[in-house]
Amino acid sequence: MPVAIVMSNHGAIPAVLMEDTAAALIKRLQSLEGTPELKTDDQARQWLQEQPHPSGWFSTPSEARAHVKRTHEATPVLSGEEVSTARKALGMSREEFATALGYGGNSNTRHKLIFEIENEATDRKSKKLRIMNASATLRLRSLMAEHGLDEPAD
Repeated sequence: MPVAIVMSNHGAIPAVLMEDTAAALIKRLQSLEGTPELKTDDQARQWLQEQPHPSGWFSTPSEARAHVKRTHEATPVLSGEEVSTARKALGMSREEFATALGYGGNSNTRHKLIFEIENEATDRKSKKLRIMNASATLRLRSLMAEHGLDEPAD
């Protein structure tokens, strides 16, 4: 049973698609907004590799779960100071930075999220530390490389 994980460039919630056949999965991928014409599973695999992590084409659900687990384990959690230093080095406001990292919401929400990450705030309900998700961390590394800046320390 082939599985596709599709992480859009517009948000942090992936689509997880499963079908009985590769042809049915390709057809389902084609129904997503912004998907190019895909005729073969090789074309679909290539397109998914170009999408933000953890996007990909997998033979089984367990293979997809293992990929997501590896992605999260391989992505270090950055401190608030590292995030703040990176944002300032890029010359971005908190709102611009959040948008560049793929976070959605209105401008106030994006600003507040980065403020909380930089100041290592905890979520009121879960009591967990506000951190950048794995996808945003990977995007930050790409942004730093694009601008010729050193990556944030791990």
